[in-house]
Amino acid sequence: MERKKIYRLLLPIVIILAVLYTLGLIGIVAFTVSYYVTIFMIFLFIFLRWEARMKR
Repeated sequence: MERKKIYRLLLPIVIILAVLYTLGLIGIVAFTVSYYVTIFMIFLFIFLRWEARMKR
């Protein structure tokens, strides 16, 4: 897939995860949700950086 298309698919997912993270910090959702969202975001960031370096 083209990078631009992947980013367009990831944007709604990241926005939903950011909302879940915020709700977890506020206490509406279990805090473990925020914990797992954080771990997922870290892995996503590492993967996207790694993929960008491989494209060069």
